[in-house]
Amino acid sequence: MISGLLLLIPLVSALLLLFIKGENAKKAALALSLVQLVPTLMMLAQFTHDASTQFMLDFWWIPSLGISFKIGIDGISAVLVLLTNLLIPFIILSSFHKKNYNNPHIFYSLILFMQMALIGVFTAMDGFLFYIFWELALIPIYFICLLWGGENRAKITFKFFIYTLFGSLFMLVALIYIYLQTPGVHTFDINALYAAGRALPVGTQAILFWGLFIAFAIKMP
Repeated sequence: MISGLLLLIPLVSALLLLFIKGENAKKAALALSLVQLVPTLMMLAQFTHDASTQFMLDFWWIPSLGISFKIGIDGISAVLVLLTNLLIPFIILSSFHKKNYNNPHIFYSLILFMQMALIGVFTAMDGFLFYIFWELALIPIYFICLLWGGENRAKITFKFFIYTLFGSLFMLVALIYIYLQTPGVHTFDINALYAAGRALPVGTQAILFWGLFIAFAIKMP
């Protein structure tokens, strides 16, 4: 339930902001980003400090391909979820001094949509779902740079798109290869991918490592 709220609140907030025009959009965006702290604090209060994944939400998405909508929170993702939800209000506040944003409701909606996608990245327990959220997190960044960036923003944003798309292909190929190594009915479940990866020859593991490393290294900046 909590993990679902952590995704749902910023998504609904992003949609609501599309209907709030003018200067009221920034105030609404800040208020809605603070609402996200409620399930975050609930998560921290109920989190038990062991190695298990908690607050699981799991149901089939594309059963024929072994893809499920599976999210959960462990010790590492709890820190990243907390950091994301603490930073977003400050990111919104940092824009308050600029008076002349065109279409501020779209600007702030994109920020909250990015927040939702980042939470998805940190909580996904299905490899394909992780990849989808990973790509979704880049869409609002692309449009923010394109619409509100500085000089030569169109050229720079196009390069950004090409580089990140190139990096994503390495990740996608690596994930699909590991998926095909899962025993029996293939699945993208993250634990099944871990097990399949560990069973591969060391040389193959090294190639897959570099494929994933390149994808992460390109997008990390």
